[in-house]
Amino acid sequence: MPRFEDPNIVIREAVVFAAFPGMEPRQVENLITRRLEEKIRTIGEVDEIKSDSKNSVSIIHVILGDEVKNLEATWRDLRNKVADVIPDLPEGTIGPIVNDEFGEVAVATIALTGEGFSLEELRDVAFDLRDRIGVFPDVKKVELFGVQDEEVLLKFSNARLAQFGISPRVIAQTLINQNVILPGGSFDMAGTDAIIEPSGNFQSLEEIREVLIPIPGTGRNIPLIDIVDIERQLKDPPDKPVLFRGNPAIVISVSVHDGVNSVKFGEELTQKIQQLESLLPIGYALEYATFQPDLVETAVNGAVNNVYQTLLTVLVVVILFLGLRTGMIVGAFVPLTILLGVVIMSLVGVDLERVSIAAAIVALGMLVDNGIVVAEDIRVRLEAGGDRREACIAAGRTLAVPLLTSSLTTIFAFLPMAFIAGSTGEYIIGLPLVIVILLLASWFLSMYVTPAMSYWFMKVKPRDEAQSQSSDPYGKGLFRTYRGLLELILRFRLPLLVVMFGTLLLAGYSFRFVDKSFFPAGERNQFLAYVDLPMGTRVTKTRDIIEDYVDWLQDESQNPDVTSTVAYIGSGGPRFFLSLSPLDPDPHLATIIVNTETSDQVPGAVKRSRQFIADNFPDARGRIKPMWLGSTEPGLVEIRISGPDPSVLFEKGRELEKAFLAISGALDVKQDWENLRPKFQVLVDQQRARRAGLSSGEAALSLAGFVDGARITDYREGDKIIPVLLKSTDEERSTIYNLRDISVYSSTREQNVPLSQVADFKGVWELGRIKRFDQVRTIAVEGKHPSKTAEKLLEKLEPIINELIPKELEKQGYSWEVGGELEDSDEAKERLFGNMPLAFVGIVILLIWQFNSFRRPAIILLTIPLSFIGGIAGLLIMGNPFSFMAILGVFSLAGIIINNGIVLIDRIDSEIGEGQAPYDAVVTACLARFRPIIMTTVTTILGLLPFFISNDPLFVPLATFIAFGLAVGTVLTLGVVPVLYTLFMRVEMPARA
Repeated sequence: MPRFEDPNIVIREAVVFAAFPGMEPRQVENLITRRLEEKIRTIGEVDEIKSDSKNSVSIIHVILGDEVKNLEATWRDLRNKVADVIPDLPEGTIGPIVNDEFGEVAVATIALTGEGFSLEELRDVAFDLRDRIGVFPDVKKVELFGVQDEEVLLKFSNARLAQFGISPRVIAQTLINQNVILPGGSFDMAGTDAIIEPSGNFQSLEEIREVLIPIPGTGRNIPLIDIVDIERQLKDPPDKPVLFRGNPAIVISVSVHDGVNSVKFGEELTQKIQQLESLLPIGYALEYATFQPDLVETAVNGAVNNVYQTLLTVLVVVILFLGLRTGMIVGAFVPLTILLGVVIMSLVGVDLERVSIAAAIVALGMLVDNGIVVAEDIRVRLEAGGDRREACIAAGRTLAVPLLTSSLTTIFAFLPMAFIAGSTGEYIIGLPLVIVILLLASWFLSMYVTPAMSYWFMKVKPRDEAQSQSSDPYGKGLFRTYRGLLELILRFRLPLLVVMFGTLLLAGYSFRFVDKSFFPAGERNQFLAYVDLPMGTRVTKTRDIIEDYVDWLQDESQNPDVTSTVAYIGSGGPRFFLSLSPLDPDPHLATIIVNTETSDQVPGAVKRSRQFIADNFPDARGRIKPMWLGSTEPGLVEIRISGPDPSVLFEKGRELEKAFLAISGALDVKQDWENLRPKFQVLVDQQRARRAGLSSGEAALSLAGFVDGARITDYREGDKIIPVLLKSTDEERSTIYNLRDISVYSSTREQNVPLSQVADFKGVWELGRIKRFDQVRTIAVEGKHPSKTAEKLLEKLEPIINELIPKELEKQGYSWEVGGELEDSDEAKERLFGNMPLAFVGIVILLIWQFNSFRRPAIILLTIPLSFIGGIAGLLIMGNPFSFMAILGVFSLAGIIINNGIVLIDRIDSEIGEGQAPYDAVVTACLARFRPIIMTTVTTILGLLPFFISNDPLFVPLATFIAFGLAVGTVLTLGVVPVLYTLFMRVEMPARA
């Protein structure tokens, strides 16, 4: 069966990218982002639109609704809508480009390093490896990260160009006119076409050097090499470089098709990588930066071992309670149910992952009840002297409907989980599906396998009539103690109910002291380090800081537990973990993935990293995060403030950020508009420019060539297209004041004019980016606290937020809302509890159908809330949060309590039907069901022990709620149910002696 660490979640998100070099953020927002958003919003399946308009770039994240299944059709519609906007965008806009593979997960990332080899050589090897891995079976996509392209730089000096009277525009136009590929046609040679190919495009750098540049006004030409320095080099500044173990590297990201067995694929990929590495020259190395199959194998094997432990525990318990022979009959029924369940799971597409395997553990305690009840009934019939064959058939015939009803009511209790839409529903869908499969398999096998095995192997000595009349089967040991307690509470029914009701109120009050969370932190032997520098920081400075940080991480004396690091500078790298969205590219950001030997070492390494960054990089903000489970980082509070004026939003965001930081111990505080960035305005005076014969375009071209270099043509070499850039020398670009001395060539007067003669210069601070949420300007501030849940942290912030957004601002269109963990948790709970009425109605209908009564179902349903007393007490005692999985524990517990109640009340009615007085029937039925209910409770609680032993953070809250709730619920079933039955059915109490 396909194996995964976690359930597969569909990422319903695409990214639209557009660029316009030199355009400031507000223009990007108004001229590009808004127009794209308006068109995208016309797609009915779109749920959220998040956009980021920054200098020269617009990035829009398009998130679909949870109900969308046909992603390909929707993404095709998105591409068509985006294409429709292109004519309305400013001329010169690059894109827009739609990336609908944003959700692809890299099952492995492979770092290619080469000691003694250049990055150019690494790149050529990486391209070859990409092609070889891409044809490997089951591979869907191979991407390269850290590839550095080459460029040809024509470095000019303004003073030297002015000496010859040559402008950058003349150089650019001359190269463009010569470097062309044009068809020369074909010539008919005796019926054969001969291709005519005129020369023109550059064949070598030497040809570029020898291009003759005209000197204005002289009629003479000068070779290009005499007026510029020509260099071929890697792109500078580098484009999203990657460091592996602190060394420059190229990372090969490998994604696979859905349904592929990750563990098996990992074994085959490892063999392939070893084979490819052996073919490379000495010095090259291929090593996994992240490798999902190992984590999958560890997670699945650990979970399967828990199943074995639970299975063994259940077998021991039933043997102790029922004796060796009967215990083995019931015990054999359990693994058969699991095996049948696994077959059905494979048929319906349920994979082996932590949630589906945990569901099997939870179901083990419930499914054994069917086998116990049937075996016990056969045993009682045989002890009464019944025929073996008739006893086995009669047990199945009598119990088929009650056990089916109890199984179906438990299934109905789990149904709300099965209908949760979105990523949370996809994450936990294995839990209800597996429990439904196993409960139905359990009922089927208990009707056929258990009677058959009892017929073959059960040995019971029938009691003779005299012995039957003289001996009471419930007159010894625990039965005798339980009878005494039962008769006592039946005598004091109303006081007992008052105590129970008061205890329920106390439990409800105590619930406020239980921490609330959504999903817990993970247990991977990895953590993430996001290092943010001020916006505007060049990628070279970011790289220098990350190199120092990574060198410290790789220092064995400082961090002996760190095994490897991979740093993506200026980008978020590939999505190597399903619920982890990579950061959008930005030169001032970096993402570092740190691997440790074990998960236990992560907290210490995280603490040291936070301290190191704070002590050594005052300009940097380090957000160090352990890995997490589920779709949202646990404990993260996000506050979104929306409104019309970006300046007001930025100020409110800064104030809220300060409020976050004022909370002692607050971590990872960030506001997503970041900082203001400096801008040096060159204000061209149009009158002076016209007098000098200059245009704004000529001034802009000269500025672009001076600062970043202007791309004027391409040099083609094999399959490479290398851009040719015209750029001023490093010396002239060393200070911003040299801008004044730039010579701008006037095509009208055919002479150079200093820029300072036609322009004024002004320095300003401006917003570096403007973010929008659902087409409204929105600034988001986020943070967390190591000892406070998201709910508690929000409680401290709410008064401050209300002061920041008073009623006056609300009237002007400003508002705030909560995001992060709390938003996702509320959405998931709303969907979960939104399905509860349907499940509740189904349970009620089943109970009424089963008993043909309204009062009997009411008895069972009233005991469910009382069982939560134990669950809440358990969370407080164990210090576990009321997480989303604990909520699922509520449904599980309700299903078990309903199950016990059905069989108990059915037994009471059966005893009455056989002629017993109602009071005696209640007592007899409770004694008859005492052992099966206790066995179900013990097997379920002990079956959950592997969760407690392994301290699995995802399932411990669920196991705690079920175990403690069931312990209390069992007492309630055996005590409160008979009390309610005697009250509701008006059973007369015997007179006191």
